Amino acid sequence: MEPLLHSGDRILVDTSQRVPVPPGIFVIWDGMGIVAKRVEEIPNSGPAKLVIKSVNSECQTYRRQAEEAQISGRIIQSGLGL
Repeated sequence: MEPLLHSGDRILVDTSQRVPVPPGIFVIWDGMGIVAKRVEEIPNSGPAKLVIKSVNSECQTYRRQAEEAQISGRIIQSGLGL
């Protein structure tokens, strides 16, 4: 997620926000690992589908069924000096 997030950054995650409405940066299990990505739901896509994007242009955008991507929570602050 560089340049927004960097390796080793500390983040604050609101674990009560597990639905990507409105879209935002979330911590998710995408079937391959735990990642921080921009997640948005595709409207009227029954069954629900998500678009998972990176701010880093070198990473590809991909889609997952909502049930395949386990959202842990929304990132609400990054770069914390804890």
